[in-house]
Order: sequence, then C-alpha cells, then structure tokens
Amino acid sequence: MKMKTKSVFIVLSILSAIGILVASFIFIDGVKSLLWDKSVTDILEVTEQGKHALDTFIDKDYDTLHLFASELSEVDSTDQASIQRILNIFDDDTTSFYCVNLDTGELYSDNMDISAADEERRQEFLEMKPSGIREPFYDGYTGVRSIGVYEQFTFADGTHGLVQKTRSVKSIRDHFTLSFYNNTGFSYIINLDGDVLIRSLHKNSNRTIQNLFDMINMEGNNEALSSEVKEQLSLKRSGAAQFFYKGENYIFTYVPMENGDDWYVVSIIPSQVVMKQANTIIDRTMRLCIFIMICLAVLGYFYHQNSAKHKKKIEKLAFYDQLTGLYRYEKFLIDGEARLSSGDMDIAVLYIDILGFKLLNDIEGYNYGDTVLKYMADVLRQISHSKDISCRISGDDFLLMIEYKKREDIPKLCQNIINQVESGFDQEKKFKVRIGICLVEDARETNINGIIDRAKMAQTRVKEDSSISYQFYNKTMREALLRDAQMEQSMMQALDNGEFIYMIQPKYSLDGTRILGGEALVRWQKPDGQFISPGEFIPLFERNGFIRQLDEYVFMKVCEDLHNRIQKKQKIVPISVNVSRVHLYSENFAERYNTIKNMYEIPDNLIELELTESILLENTKEIFGILEQLKKYGFLCSNDDFGSGYSSLNTLKDLPVDIVKLDKVFFDQSDHQDRKIVILKSMIDMAKQLYMKVVAEGIEEDEQLEMLKNTGCDMVQGFIYSKPCVIDDFYQHLEK
Repeated sequence: MKMKTKSVFIVLSILSAIGILVASFIFIDGVKSLLWDKSVTDILEVTEQGKHALDTFIDKDYDTLHLFASELSEVDSTDQASIQRILNIFDDDTTSFYCVNLDTGELYSDNMDISAADEERRQEFLEMKPSGIREPFYDGYTGVRSIGVYEQFTFADGTHGLVQKTRSVKSIRDHFTLSFYNNTGFSYIINLDGDVLIRSLHKNSNRTIQNLFDMINMEGNNEALSSEVKEQLSLKRSGAAQFFYKGENYIFTYVPMENGDDWYVVSIIPSQVVMKQANTIIDRTMRLCIFIMICLAVLGYFYHQNSAKHKKKIEKLAFYDQLTGLYRYEKFLIDGEARLSSGDMDIAVLYIDILGFKLLNDIEGYNYGDTVLKYMADVLRQISHSKDISCRISGDDFLLMIEYKKREDIPKLCQNIINQVESGFDQEKKFKVRIGICLVEDARETNINGIIDRAKMAQTRVKEDSSISYQFYNKTMREALLRDAQMEQSMMQALDNGEFIYMIQPKYSLDGTRILGGEALVRWQKPDGQFISPGEFIPLFERNGFIRQLDEYVFMKVCEDLHNRIQKKQKIVPISVNVSRVHLYSENFAERYNTIKNMYEIPDNLIELELTESILLENTKEIFGILEQLKKYGFLCSNDDFGSGYSSLNTLKDLPVDIVKLDKVFFDQSDHQDRKIVILKSMIDMAKQLYMKVVAEGIEEDEQLEMLKNTGCDMVQGFIYSKPCVIDDFYQHLEK
C-alpha cells in the first residue's frame, strides 16, 4: 500500500514536474511573443511620435507661408518695394522665402534682388499643384539640398503668383535626430516608391542607398516582403516587417505622414537589440520559475491591491501641480491639443496672472504667497465646468480653457473671477489679477501653443491701473506683431544712420528763472521726417535687449556734446540719462559707463543716471551695490517716478541715490489737496535730511506749481516751463 502510494506520488511528482516544465516553456514562449509585440508597438509609437513632430514642424512652415501669402495678396505685383519689404520682414537665418510672378516669371527673394523673368522657371511653377511640399532638391540660389512648401495666391491687382518657403535638409535632420532606442535604431524619410528623401547619419545606416526596397532586396529577402510593404504603403497604412540585412535580422516600421506627397517615416532597428531584454527575462524566468509559481498568488494579491494606488500616485506626480492640485502645464498641453483637434471652435483660453505677486512674497513671506496661489486655484475650480481645463504654469501664472455658448459670456466669466479674487480670503490684504483671452475663432491658429501665446499677448496689454482687468486678443495685436517685426528689422540700420536723436527737457528752479539741469530723451526720426513714439519702440527694445545699445548710444552723445562745450568754455549743467533694467543685469555695466565718461573727460557729478522706481525695488541688494559703484565713479544717481508704485517714506531712507524725482501722481488734483501737501512736504523734508535733491516732474499747471511753494523743492520739470527741445535750443536757453 505504501509502495503504491509512493509510486502514485512519484508519478504525480513527475507529471507535475513535466507539467511545470511544459507550462514554463509555454510561459516563456508567451513572454517572448508578448515582449516582441510590445517592442514592435513601442518602435511604432516612436516612429509615430517622430512623424507627428515632423508634421507639426512642416505645419508651422505652412502657417508662416499662409501669412506670407496673405501679406503679399494685399499689394500689386508691380509694387516691387512693398514685395521686397514683406520678404525682408519674414527673412530669418534658417529659411528662405521666394515669390514668383506666374504671369511674367519674375522671382523675388529675401537674399537677392528681383531676378529677370525666366520662362522655363515659370513653366515649372505653373505645372506644380496649387499648394504642397517639394521633395528634397538642390536649390540653385543657396546651393544646398532643400525642402520647401509652396502655394499659389493672387496679388491685389489680380496677377497670379506662387510663394515658397525652403529650408535645408540638414536643418530638418538637425531638428529631428532620426536616431532612437538608445541610439541603436535609425530612421529614413521615404516616398511611396521607396526613394530615400532624408536619411539618418547613424553609423549603421546605409548612406549611399537611394531606395529602401533596394536595401531590402540586395540581401536576397523574400520578394513577397517587398510586395507586401509596397501594398501597405499604397494604402497609407502603418505597419512593421522583418528583413535580413548585413548578416542579421532587422525590424522596420513605417508610418505615413500627413504632409508631403505620400511621404513615410521608416524606423529600422536590429532584432537582437529588441530581444535583448526579452532574453534576459527568459533566462531569469527559467531559473526562478518554481519560486515565481509559489509566490504568484501572493504577488497577484498585492499587485491587485497596489496597482491602482500606484497608478494614481504616478499620474499625480506627472500631471498635477503639487501646491495647487491643478494640472501641470504639460498635462494642459496634451488635453488642450486634444480639445482643439476635436474641431470645436467655441473654445477660449484665459491667461491669468496675479499683480504684484513678487512684492507680496517679499513683504508677507512665501507661506502667505503659497496661500494666495492655492486660493487662486480654488477660484478656478469653482468657476470651471466638467469639460474645462485649468493649470498652473509656474509662479503666479495660470491657464484656463473653457467652452462657451455666446461670446458675451466670456467677459462675465472674467468679471466673476476678478470679483472672487478681490473679495479674497483676507480682507486686509486683497490682490488683483489680469486676464488675457484668446478665442479659437479669432486666433487663426489650431495649435495649443499658438493659442496660449496669443492669450499671454492679450494679458500683457492689460494695464495695471486700468479699470478693466481683462483683454481679448484682436487684430490690432496681430498688426502690432508685424509693426514690431518691422522695427526690429530696421533698428540696427537706424542706429548706424543716426536716426535716433536725443532732445533735452530742462529742469528749472522753482520760480522758473534758471535752468539747473536737463533730461536727455531719445526720439526716433525716420529719413522721411516721421517720428516714432518712444512709447512704441522703447518697450520692444526692452524686450529684445536692443535698449542696451540705444541707451549707451544716447549716453555717448550726451558726453560728446558736454565735452565740446567744456572745450569751448561754454556754460553747462548736469544732464540726466535713462538706464534700463537690462543694463543692471549685464557684466561690467558700471565700468563700461565710467570708461566712456573718462574718454570724454567729463567731470564728476555732471552726468546723472536715472533708474525707475520699479527697477530699484526689484532686487535691492544687487542693484544697490551697482549704485554705490556708480557713485564711486562720480555719477549722480536718481530715483525716477518715485511714488508711482510701492515707494514710501520707509523705502526712501534706504535708497542710495542723490536725487529723487517725484512722480506727477503727487500733483494730480483731488478732494484731499491739503493732505497731499502735508505728505509732499514730509517727503521733501525727509529727502533733504538725507542730503538728496528733489525734482518735481510732470508739472503742467499753475495749481500744481502752487503746491510746491514753501516745500523746499529744488527743481521743476514739465510743460509749464518747457517741453523737450532740440540740443541747440536747450543750450541757447541756458546761455540766456
């Protein structure tokens, strides 16, 4: 009986062992198959991502080309100057723009003069489709292999034309690496016939092959493989196949592009690279098979319990802002792009920021600032509906994508946000927001990044002192973009041509009998006599950094004029010049200005550098150090616009300046004139005790001048005594 039981046990054990062994092989084979499928799917996804990135890149070229054609359609075909001006606006370092008159064959380019009519070229362009993308070709004008998008249009006078934007194949390759999977795989861009349009520079890629099917057939692969792939390409399908090349098996995946005439992205990778991970897992599986079977039930239980929790945790870390609980910017882009792809036009994006948030952090502390951000997030959650998307970009900037029924609903929604924010969680420390709005229907843009950029542009147009704290993106802003582009295009040439001049507004004694100083104010005078307002070009130059060169140019001109008058022993007074915040973040700013001052032999305390109040309060420790250095070099330093923002008697005592310029806000007429005069006298008295001189700027009326009597104010600057005048007139007044 025992022997029988033992035999049964042995048989069962053997059968169990065989069963485990068979199950193991089945399991291993299944793992291998699953990993293979997963790897192929991953490569397809990588190829799809590369295709999407390239399509998006080409779409942006189309968008720029559409705008280019739109601008040209508003001018006559004979208006060569306007055509060349538009070409110059769109010119950049990486692309070339061409415009062809299809009736005459004349060619216009951003890097050459207008070419003579060419009938052969005209016929070539006439045979092209109304719009599309050209396969790589050797550009006869740039001498490089290029890709170009083109479209036909009509000039304002009815003449047919064609525009083309080209960029080098190398620049495409530089933007899209065409290597992946830890640099073991590489990609080609091919057409329907298999011709290689753009090739990878990967060491394993064939750099001489001209056709993908030649590479497949040269190793004696099954002809059915080529036929099957060609059929899939003709049907514009994605797929994968395996072929033999250079002594080993390769996987290649293919994905059709949306742009181009039947273009495809093809990714190629050695099979052994794909299966390396699978083989490692199989080896470990065989050795640990018994242990895995014993622990399988336990692991399964824990996996079931923890997988959902772990997934939520990962998702929260990846897509949610840890402070506010709103989406992160990356998640907003993904979901926002999906909403736009649905084709729904009744969508608006709101760009929201908190006014004075940095100062709030500095005064109240970062914990209080975090509380403000959380409250802002709660407001957005409260006003949002189920389909709306909100996120915190960074700092105090927020985004909200909403769906609306009527255009009139948007201002109501914005006002609701503003009211909730201003009612606030802290009645003693209220804060405000400003909101930029971009409606998809107004944007001429279906890309989420473009919509956000336009919403931010609208947000920057909201003035801090405006009664309306929101602004829609509109046609005027688009025109401002073109206007800025024109000014940026011509600013360097204008500086070289001397189009930037400076005028001087005198600073008078209180009774108006003596000129005690002057302020240099830059103006842009075009060759045709037209003046461009400083309010138009100064903000642009501050954004693009050109203000540094312009400020230094004005400073040198002031020094040059003072030097000439000193040499002639003519009368002089201190002249102030403005300094932009850009200078304070550049190396050797103080040393550079001191070198120029010494070069023109300007005595100490004859040049005054004006810095606005907002600059002085921005980064006090670093900026105060620069001011001390400037004073050591013999410059006078003044605080311009004092009182326009957050200045107070308390901040006055800390400012290392020689002169305080009181903002015109002190002299505005109000119902509390007596109180204003008391404050004004206190401000001036304190400045005097700190050995500072006081200038009242923006004085235009007798009532304002009356307020300054018996205050001890040193100088008055304003229209009541003089407008800014040309240099000769200023010094003539000074001589009198």
